[in-house]
Amino acid sequence: MKRIAHVISYAFLPPVNLVLIFIISAFYIYDNPMMRIITISIALVFGFIMPILIFTLLRLKGKIIDNDASKRNERTIPYIMGAFLILFAGIISIYLELHQFIIALWLSYLIASILLISINNFWKISAHAMGAAIPFAVLLFILGNIAYYFIIIPLLIGWARIYLDLHSISQVLIGLLVGYSITLLILNYSLKIM
Repeated sequence: MKRIAHVISYAFLPPVNLVLIFIISAFYIYDNPMMRIITISIALVFGFIMPILIFTLLRLKGKIIDNDASKRNERTIPYIMGAFLILFAGIISIYLELHQFIIALWLSYLIASILLISINNFWKISAHAMGAAIPFAVLLFILGNIAYYFIIIPLLIGWARIYLDLHSISQVLIGLLVGYSITLLILNYSLKIM
């Protein structure tokens, strides 16, 4: 079971989930292949490649002692750098006049990241759970009730993090709740005013 939990935990890293939901969103929103490529490329560079590179460099320099960044204080630098990358991705998306849904999605990732950094100052919250809840909320927003079939993914990720003794149940539940609620609020509010 431990091997399965590790596979789930690594297969659904927050950057992986981010790229997947931007791919789904790009195909949902755009008929134009170039707009899809631009949207997905921004997500790949700023939401996947650069965060993985930063984490790897911090790991190699000994700033993070294990692949799970299990100590709360080790997470601060990657979280802050991730928030800046998300901010840059959002600014580039605005500059390129991407669809308001994509901009709202970057905004929800940015606000979730800021909350993650703030909470991490005094308590360890599950970024994996938050990173799974955001795409689930997006799927719920664009697919409606059909998205409930995908709830198994955030639940499996939460189970894996608890099973590996990396998070408590409350840390996973709060991560799920924050990611889910922030995303739905931002998408609903942003799309009404844009």
